[in-house]
Amino acid sequence: MKPISLFIWIMFVFGVAGCKDRQKNNQGNNNSYYTCPMHTNVRSDKPGSCPVCNMALIEVKEERTQPTNEEGNVVSLDAHKQKVAGIKTDTVRTGDLLSSSSLVGTVVVDEEQVKSISSRAPGRVDKLYVKATGTYLKMGSPLYSIYSEQLQSDQKEYLSVLEKSEETSPPSELINSMLAAARNKLLLWGMTEKQIREIETSGSVGPLVTFYSPISGYVTELSVSEGMYVMEGSPLLKIVALDQVWIETQIYANEISVQDKNKTFLVIAGDRSKNRYTGTLVYNNPIIEEGKRIYKIKIRVKNTDGGLIPGTLVSVIPMDTTSQVITVPKTAVLLENMKTVWVKTGEHTFEQRMVKTGAENAHRIEVVSGLKAGEIIVTEGAYLISSAFILKNGTEQRHQH
Repeated sequence: MKPISLFIWIMFVFGVAGCKDRQKNNQGNNNSYYTCPMHTNVRSDKPGSCPVCNMALIEVKEERTQPTNEEGNVVSLDAHKQKVAGIKTDTVRTGDLLSSSSLVGTVVVDEEQVKSISSRAPGRVDKLYVKATGTYLKMGSPLYSIYSEQLQSDQKEYLSVLEKSEETSPPSELINSMLAAARNKLLLWGMTEKQIREIETSGSVGPLVTFYSPISGYVTELSVSEGMYVMEGSPLLKIVALDQVWIETQIYANEISVQDKNKTFLVIAGDRSKNRYTGTLVYNNPIIEEGKRIYKIKIRVKNTDGGLIPGTLVSVIPMDTTSQVITVPKTAVLLENMKTVWVKTGEHTFEQRMVKTGAENAHRIEVVSGLKAGEIIVTEGAYLISSAFILKNGTEQRHQH
């Protein structure tokens, strides 16, 4: 709405809405003056043009009301006028104020969630259960079966010591020590307790030993194929768990501290506002780029629903969780000669209040002083109330707070 039409609309709302009152009390309303819609400090007792912008002056009726106990910064509007003016209110409350800056981040694999699988024993990979990268594995899924003479020899040694232990009752301390050492050797080769119990029960050694996935995740590298001979420690494959990921982004030094380990961030995946995650700072690295100090940071985020896929872009918003602050909608604060809000103090009364503001984002602004939680403020129609206040009291009264 243009300023001229806005002012005329204000005049209509507060003039016509009060028409019935003036009709009931005509005797006290004989005084009037003329003012400019754009420069309300211009007043004249007769029609004419504004000396500033040359617009035609508009007649304004002065209402002589009975003396009241209202202070100069209070405006009274009955329910009808509030409805016509579209006055909307909200309650002042405390909360976190999200940063107005939205960073672009990239989802990457959490390096602490990567598991490298290497051969536990030398031998030949006779059976490979994983055929391609990208395969999802659950914890305990079979990975490969190996034929290893070394493993067979150590299993037979364990069965031999176990047989001696059973022949001696009670077994000597030496036999017990040898049995424990032989069993521990099998565990170090990567055999499970279940596999050891199976050879104890059967009393025999099979040709192959199967190894299983230690975590749930996706296969990202596959360096082995069936029939390949491998040495102890040969890399076979890599598995990454994606239930937790990192977000990589960059942030200016004045927005974060190197020691700020408790800094939290809101992560939004794509344009779907429902895919929201909260992450914490796990790593930052100050980098000098063309005289500007920029931090390359990593944010750890829980990804239990799998909505964050490595390689995709996300929006990252720094959050301030160090304290709860008073915030109000930005539409409530009038930015004129001073920052003010209108506080609803009664059913029909509104008080103009000076405020000091702090941080802000796209929709809300922090109020450092001037308001307290629980008070009711005008969020829509505040400028209309201010205009009515000017028409009633003049510009001089408006600044006497």
